[in-house]
Amino acid sequence: MRLSALGIGVAASCLVWTTAQADCLKANTPDQIAEGRLTSVVITIEDYKRKEQAYILRLATDACLDGADDFDKVERTNRIHVYSLDNALRRKLRSAAGKMVRVSGNAYGEENLHHHAPIVMNVTRVEVIPRK
Repeated sequence: MRLSALGIGVAASCLVWTTAQADCLKANTPDQIAEGRLTSVVITIEDYKRKEQAYILRLATDACLDGADDFDKVERTNRIHVYSLDNALRRKLRSAAGKMVRVSGNAYGEENLHHHAPIVMNVTRVEVIPRK
């Protein structure tokens, strides 16, 4: 009886782990989707005596990132640094700060000092999620 219960527990654990892995964002792949509360933060970089503004998506549940390079592998995080080089999308990010949003775009792992979360996403769409 104990062996049977142990087997069921192991099988359930494997199923949960497999499901979590299947939900990873794919690095350097268009149209990856994430949802959470968008925040606007100011980061001070002491070495350069500089301040940067960044949009951080705070996720309700942890996300992971799967990619070919080591920096494109993130096991678990609840933050994504989102940005856009498009002026219209930057205005949309600014107006959505403090709100629940769904974003889509190309995700990759943080590479340098200007990336402020383990996952970074160049967004191609920003959608405010209405309150229920």
